[in-house]
Amino acid sequence: MAPPKALMEWARKSDEAREKWARDAVDGWARTERFSQPFSWGEAEAAVLERSYPPLPGRFLLNAVGAVAIGLLALIALPILGSSVVGLVLVALAGRQETGAEGLLWLARIAFCAAVLVSGAGLSVWWQTRRRSVAGVALAAVIAIASAATYLLLLVLDLPTMPWLSILVIGAGTLGLAGLVLELVSRPEGRTKSRTPPRRGPTSSDKRHRAGVARDRLLDVLIHRRLVDIDEGDRIRLREMPLGYWSELDGLDQREWRRVLEYRHVGWREFDENDKQVH
Repeated sequence: MAPPKALMEWARKSDEAREKWARDAVDGWARTERFSQPFSWGEAEAAVLERSYPPLPGRFLLNAVGAVAIGLLALIALPILGSSVVGLVLVALAGRQETGAEGLLWLARIAFCAAVLVSGAGLSVWWQTRRRSVAGVALAAVIAIASAATYLLLLVLDLPTMPWLSILVIGAGTLGLAGLVLELVSRPEGRTKSRTPPRRGPTSSDKRHRAGVARDRLLDVLIHRRLVDIDEGDRIRLREMPLGYWSELDGLDQREWRRVLEYRHVGWREFDENDKQVH
């Protein structure tokens, strides 16, 4: 199924506006800048990072769409992850209703079906990692406590009979308790050595995005000026390197150059806080 023509036209205009923004922001200085010889990748990238850039065209709209999408995902995910709490609330409300309690209990049954699935997913994650995580402990504890409280309400309140509800509550609670025990007796996740480079350059995500677009344009200018001689594969890899890490390429022989670029994201070595350079 092809995208709507209006969407394709909007995407085309957005790309054109972005390319014009990059030319206006970079070409004025990059085409005349005197770069040192032999060429230094770190120096060239530093020339990009030390400059300020105007907002990208259409960025506000994209941020707004992203915020709405995240909000919608949260509205979907939170009730599922907190389904045991939702079920507890529904059962408590059903105990106060003179009429309509059956509908609330029916919804509570659906909520605890979801709670059983969430508990099972949590156990599956633990089985793969065999490590304690804060999220795993919190999720299992919430499910176990909410299920126990719901079961007590089912015992003390005069509620209509709802098939499978008690079984689902016990099942969710049992899985939640099992997950909590397994999490607590496991070793913490700990801090593993990271192959994800610490941030360099601007701390703001919007400024980092602008700097990344500007760096891509600078690379095009460098190639056009014949200051660097790279093939299309290396051009793509250079664009994919994390911001602030072009300096990793300086002073390398051909073998090391190939090693850095082909492993991408300079993932051939470990990183620590000494690699962090933000401003």
